[in-house]
Amino acid sequence: MDNSVNSPQSATKATEPGTAAPGLSPGHEHPGPAAGPPPALDENGRRWSDPAGWGGALPGPGSAVRITDSVLLDTDATVGSLLVEPGGALVFAADRTLTLDSAGNVEVRGALALAPAGAAVHALRFPAVDERRFRGDGAAVLATDTGLWVTGSGYLRLDGAARTAWVRAATALAAGDTELVLAAAPTGWQPGDELAVTPTAPPDTADFSTRYDLCTVASVSGATVTLREALAFAHPRVAAGGGVTVGAEVLNLTRNVRVEGTPGGRAHVHLTSSRPADVRHAALRWLGPRTGTAETWTSPTGAAPITAPVTGRYGLHFHLLADSSRGTVVEGVVVRDAGNHAFVPHGSHGITFRGCISHDTWEDAYWWDGPADTRTPQGPSDDIVYESCVASRTVREPNPRAYRLTGFSLGAGTGGVARDCVAVGVQGATGASGFEWPETSEGVWTFERCLAHNNLRDGIFVWLNARYHHVVTGFVGYHNGGWGIEHGAYLNDFDYSASVLYGNGAGGVSLHALGRDRGTVFDGLLIDAAGQSDYAVATERHQLAGAGVTFSRSLLTGYRKAGIALRAEPDGQPDVLVVLDCEFGGSELWLDQGAPAPDVLLRRAGESTAVRVVGAGAGGAAVPRWNAATVPAPELTAAPRPVLTPAPALRDAAAPTGRLAPVH
Repeated sequence: MDNSVNSPQSATKATEPGTAAPGLSPGHEHPGPAAGPPPALDENGRRWSDPAGWGGALPGPGSAVRITDSVLLDTDATVGSLLVEPGGALVFAADRTLTLDSAGNVEVRGALALAPAGAAVHALRFPAVDERRFRGDGAAVLATDTGLWVTGSGYLRLDGAARTAWVRAATALAAGDTELVLAAAPTGWQPGDELAVTPTAPPDTADFSTRYDLCTVASVSGATVTLREALAFAHPRVAAGGGVTVGAEVLNLTRNVRVEGTPGGRAHVHLTSSRPADVRHAALRWLGPRTGTAETWTSPTGAAPITAPVTGRYGLHFHLLADSSRGTVVEGVVVRDAGNHAFVPHGSHGITFRGCISHDTWEDAYWWDGPADTRTPQGPSDDIVYESCVASRTVREPNPRAYRLTGFSLGAGTGGVARDCVAVGVQGATGASGFEWPETSEGVWTFERCLAHNNLRDGIFVWLNARYHHVVTGFVGYHNGGWGIEHGAYLNDFDYSASVLYGNGAGGVSLHALGRDRGTVFDGLLIDAAGQSDYAVATERHQLAGAGVTFSRSLLTGYRKAGIALRAEPDGQPDVLVVLDCEFGGSELWLDQGAPAPDVLLRRAGESTAVRVVGAGAGGAAVPRWNAATVPAPELTAAPRPVLTPAPALRDAAAPTGRLAPVH
């Protein structure tokens, strides 16, 4: 039985769902340069609800619908699959709340627009996804891999009502509170909106990285939000120093444009079109399928299968668009409850993500495909901008296998920007972090005024043998369970400046790498261990001999034992450090027994002379509290400089966003 339903103007047979567009080979569906401005969309097409437009009978749940003309969706509908051909358009009626359910793929070679007005809600749902059928990989549309595909020169417009993506609490929040006073009045928040309140407790608090509150808005009056239910957890306001006092981020997870799978059947969004998409203020939920493996693990609820992500099937995936994607803006988009990466600009240049949120998603949240192995460089995505974006509760199970899980993977390419972004609640094992400079994936990023807090492991994790010079400024890392900054791999050159590291469980800075050419510099930092760790800074095993690392004009305080622990291992290279004009809140150094003889120069703030640190048995003046000795270092002639107090200017709310002109 033929269940295809075609527009009456078309005499051609419907394309079989799961095949590539005519004239385009599978895996190569975008022809190259961008195809010009988006098509004009209006509500003057024939109405979906008119049977005459479908040859006398409306499409139904088993219909493979093919649209070649302009159609206005003016009623809820359920189909088997949907193909919008070039020259065709499906526009949801702006003044109506509408849901389109599709059991199979929705492929857009023409245009698809969800742009509701007022309080209307537009939803595209995939209620019958079977994740066991997914094959993954490549660009060809597969009938097995149910989701939203934008191919050829298709145009996707998801354009919901503007909402402030997130705002920080202006006060400490206590368990039992039903009112939130925010640092700024949010735009567009409505009764019924779902909020996530992020954890802020110190790392010696049980479940410090997972103490989220999910709550519902009852009313909004200016900067005051009243909740329908009381908070379950306290969310303290944190005074990190350097003028940085921050409250919990309050994330708004609700949008009135929605693309959804189901909790048991996750779909995906895949774009290979040569025409830039407009994706604004949409909620993408239950996307990113996973596949089973033969292994199991013991979860809190008993034995559970270990699953793996399906390659190429992500929350929002821009696939190998090269320069065709330039000018694309993804604004105010939420990807939540996803089983795979949330935002993926893979081999696609010039995309701006502004005010986006990934919440409760598996795998690295902001990411693109890495190299096949550690000997192969990652393919670049150039000019990627993350502005005011949040990675919240990023997971992979079982957690002990979540090695180097991260909220933001700052990969290969030039012109990258990460500004005013937040990583919170990232889980994971060794090397997991809020922000990562990944191995064999060196990109050049402008990185400023970003915040990482209450991640299970690190705030920043670098594991990079770098060719380029990298700059990190205005970073704040507080209450992470590991290090504020864990800096590796073997040789690289970074400048960290004007940053605050506060109350991190392992300490402020862990130093694996030595310098490649000019050496890494930590200048003007406030590192306050807040009683959480023995050391503010600790060195680790150095694989290769390299240039020195400098700590200058910084304040190290709040530690239990020493400001800097020299812990290089005997089977590696010795520490090479210059510590200039730093102030300490206790003993300055500790030299581990058995560490190789260090090459360390130290001049404390306010002093004019420097000393060289040597082993306790190597002669010189003994300093028992350091487990070391010193000899004069007249070769250090640089003039003393005062300690710099960093003052990162963090935003208390996401950057403003807006929507496109309305569909007429």
